Amino acid sequence: MTTADISILEKQSAANAIQRANEILGLNFTEVAEALGVHRQTVFRYRKLESVPSAEVQEQLAKIRELSYLLSEVFVNTEVQLEWLYSPVPLLRDRRPIDLIRKGEFDEVMSVLAGHYSGAFV
Repeated sequence: MTTADISILEKQSAANAIQRANEILGLNFTEVAEALGVHRQTVFRYRKLESVPSAEVQEQLAKIRELSYLLSEVFVNTEVQLEWLYSPVPLLRDRRPIDLIRKGEFDEVMSVLAGHYSGAFV
């Protein structure tokens, strides 16, 4: 695999994660930019496959993919996923998961979802 091939795959992966953030997490592109710590125009460049994200941004995008996966595994449908994301969660000290995600604070949300996924909170 060439460096060019890897670049294309990284661009496609970024675009897919951004699309998931929009469709599954309900984030608009400004919110995705805030969560990633980049400018809104940078998100558009990622979506258009014009730019390869930095290693730091790729790590955040991986967290978005993981969140999307966990949400789809823990909750039966998109409506229930969004209800959970936009409601206070006791395990997050009554903060809404979406507010943490918007700030790029994925780890606590992922921890709670992983606990639900494993059955720890059933």
